Amino acid sequence: MSCPARTYPFHKPKNHRVPIPRWTLLLPGHVTHVYTTYIGIHQHDDEQETTESVRSAISTIQAWLANSNGPATFESFTQNDDLAAKDVAVWICYWSDGSQRDASLKNLSLSSIHQNLPPSRCSVGLWQESFRTEVSRLETNYSGLDYLPGLARLPGASTVEHTLSAYWGAARDRIPDSAHDLFPRAADSQRPETRPGGLGQHLIGTNHANLVHIRSGQFWENCGQQEADAYETKLEPTLRAGMKYLQDNPEETGAIGIRYIRNEDLPARIGDREQKESCGAGFFANLEDLETWAKTHISHLKIYRGALSHYKEFGDERRFRTWHEVCVIGKDDATFEYINCAPGTGAIGLLPLEAQTAN
Repeated sequence: MSCPARTYPFHKPKNHRVPIPRWTLLLPGHVTHVYTTYIGIHQHDDEQETTESVRSAISTIQAWLANSNGPATFESFTQNDDLAAKDVAVWICYWSDGSQRDASLKNLSLSSIHQNLPPSRCSVGLWQESFRTEVSRLETNYSGLDYLPGLARLPGASTVEHTLSAYWGAARDRIPDSAHDLFPRAADSQRPETRPGGLGQHLIGTNHANLVHIRSGQFWENCGQQEADAYETKLEPTLRAGMKYLQDNPEETGAIGIRYIRNEDLPARIGDREQKESCGAGFFANLEDLETWAKTHISHLKIYRGALSHYKEFGDERRFRTWHEVCVIGKDDATFEYINCAPGTGAIGLLPLEAQTAN
């Protein structure tokens, strides 16, 4: 049976040729949705009692991750930027089975974890951001096959080479539903008129239609010293500046809860070797907002040009890997929860959240 003709044509220019090979995720045919949960811990001061409470929370969450009902795959991180609200621990969890995801999250109660911490919990914040994604509203892009993180680690996942890359609009073209859906801006996507304080509060909310999630990663563990130095001294500072611009300008960009985090085994210890892997992750109010920043703003254009320059410098010897996941989330398919988190954390003040009974 042939596929129906596209309502909206590809953005791919005529006779366009991909300059660099790229691959995309291929999931088993029975998988219709994927599920993602971010979990984080904030430490609001450096007191020893607070540090011990954080360690207790990390231990509890690590036990949940290791349980047979835990996520299908996960990765752990620490903060890689200068936000005042310090993420001392972040996990990104994935499932391809909705019932397993529901069972997993049922066994994870952040409010109970926080309530069971010592009195110093007043200086500890916990948060989670969970969403489900229709596979037809998802796109992925990988620059190599020797390192495949994130959704690519789900059971049965594989990759296939594609030619929808290296032109403006390629990300949208890679989303299957873009053939018949423009993912319009939701009428209820305006920012809240009042911003909750966050500290001392338990905030919960959901999402408007067509909220966009992006996780974009960098891996340079396999690079030789010259290439690693080139990334760390040239491209990485440009990437860091781009993430900071999004964090500082949510109203202008539509960015929501952008984080720049670095892969690290938890709990982190002083003297541990830093892993050469990081990612920027967060949300945009709409796909158009993400596209506008990527195509027009100097902060992203510098990243884009820097990546091309890096490729030209190292050519086929390049071992630096980049990749991303982008999805368009249906209305009410995401849940945001923040317990005693600082203002500006995640979606606080950027999406409607209701205060629950404070811990």
